[in-house]
Amino acid sequence: MIPGAELVLACPHCAKLARLTLPDDAEPFGMITWTDGWQTAPTLVRPPRVARCPGCQRSFWVGEADQRGFLLPGEERPPEQAGWDAAPLLAPLDEAGVRQARVEGLGSFPELELELRVLEWWRANDAFRCADAPVGHPTSDEAVANMERLIAMTADGDEDLLLFRGEAQRQLGRFDDVIETLRGVGCSDYWPAKSRLLELTATHNRKLDVLFVPKWEESEPEGHEDGPPDDGE
Repeated sequence: MIPGAELVLACPHCAKLARLTLPDDAEPFGMITWTDGWQTAPTLVRPPRVARCPGCQRSFWVGEADQRGFLLPGEERPPEQAGWDAAPLLAPLDEAGVRQARVEGLGSFPELELELRVLEWWRANDAFRCADAPVGHPTSDEAVANMERLIAMTADGDEDLLLFRGEAQRQLGRFDDVIETLRGVGCSDYWPAKSRLLELTATHNRKLDVLFVPKWEESEPEGHEDGPPDDGE
């Protein structure tokens, strides 16, 4: 994708135009993965999956908006694209905005509700993505209720969802439940995340934290297969 390119969309409710910044093809430098699965980087551009129309103020899934065309840097605009540059830029929703999207019915199916629940949880965690966060995990009634529902919805989920479930339980201080949930995570691809969550759980740490690259991936010779992490027994 050309750096600085934007997609022009029309709201599926009122057809108001808005611009969506598109990511570059290049891998962002300095990517950090957090214990809740969210990734950040200084240059990372992440187009929102759900947004609020700048015209009618209703929420919508970005993928359901009508795509009118692209704006490329320095490109001369034909007459039919007059006004596109002045269209508002779509911004990611904050925690309250995602919650409102659910209230408006965007989570009408279980898989959509779960996606919104995870997104709402991520946005609640954003306040704690720094070393000096005073508490380190969400505590509001709305955030706790959302985590409770997320935990219930992922009880029989795939292994990646069990990591979400275990992290939400850890943030709620349910450390025995974390260990039980993570017993269902056996895929070696998830061992680094599982090991880190178990390490934090062992010290009764509830704070959002950064995942790390395990030593066996850095130092073990090629072809070496390490065993799965201890589940806390």
